[in-house]
Amino acid sequence: MSLIGGIPATHQDLVRSSTVALSTVNDDGSIQTTAVWILLDDDGVLRTSLAKNRQKFANLAARPVATVFALDPANPLRTLEVRATVEIEDDDEERSFMAKIIGTYGQSLEAMADQAAEERVVVTFRPTRVRAQG
Repeated sequence: MSLIGGIPATHQDLVRSSTVALSTVNDDGSIQTTAVWILLDDDGVLRTSLAKNRQKFANLAARPVATVFALDPANPLRTLEVRATVEIEDDDEERSFMAKIIGTYGQSLEAMADQAAEERVVVTFRPTRVRAQG
């Protein structure tokens, strides 16, 4: 089976320029889940762009673990769950990573100027468990 970043080839389409559910852990131990754009980057690693003023960033900075969950809209029994530790680094002033990820969704920094003006980070997911079904 061909793997990229621990993700089987059969399920890589679910994280190539897809919207996924990102779950993080709140201070009280409860789970916070939100939809985010994600990218299976050129080096085979899952990454996303987050604004520093969001709860998911605060959660990841305090507790660097997350789950990414993708569901095939054409077949809801085909799913991908990636449990991961995360690494966080600032995006550069030009928002190079943000431009890369939003470009895969047909967007530009100009079209998303409000979001591009926010302080942003690149979140890299290092899988600890990958479960592909369907």
